[in-house]
Amino acid sequence: MRLTISICGAVFIGLLALLSSPSGDGASAKSTTVQVDHAQQPGAKESGWHKVDAGPFSILAPSGWEFHQLDGADSYIGEFVGDGVVLRFDFGGYSNPLKEEKKPAYVVIHKSIGGRRAKIVSPRVPGHGITGVYFRNAGNASALTLFGKDLTPTQQQLAQEIFETLRFGGPPPRYVVPPPPPTKNVQ
Repeated sequence: MRLTISICGAVFIGLLALLSSPSGDGASAKSTTVQVDHAQQPGAKESGWHKVDAGPFSILAPSGWEFHQLDGADSYIGEFVGDGVVLRFDFGGYSNPLKEEKKPAYVVIHKSIGGRRAKIVSPRVPGHGITGVYFRNAGNASALTLFGKDLTPTQQQLAQEIFETLRFGGPPPRYVVPPPPPTKNVQ
């Protein structure tokens, strides 16, 4: 019995250490391992795209894209990274509804993606603003915002194609990786 508890404790501590490994930007990445499903989903813009799973939702993206979970205070936060593009997301009750991104400086489109109503915004002048998608009802009483900042015209088009592939239905994360404790001032 004690041996079983000791082994379970060691496994738990090992998992915690793995999940809290620091990344270069001060955020804690849950995993750099991409969950890939090579079976194409309807809506894939190009052959060779694969499923990148974030738990409660997934996207299709070109080969080489990765998912990283980041620290979040009250939401499930993360990013999809590839081809020089970073698309961050906030899945929770307080996700940015992209209200600041409005006409005439932005193109604003309301449509259905993955069976849910979405608001897509993109700056009329690429490279100057947020290219993003917002779902008020993303499931589990949560909203979702997925966005990139100051994207080139090519990156903006790629982001919009990725937004179209977004699908819901995976399990929500069991917990959000807590932020590290504040550092003490050393004098």
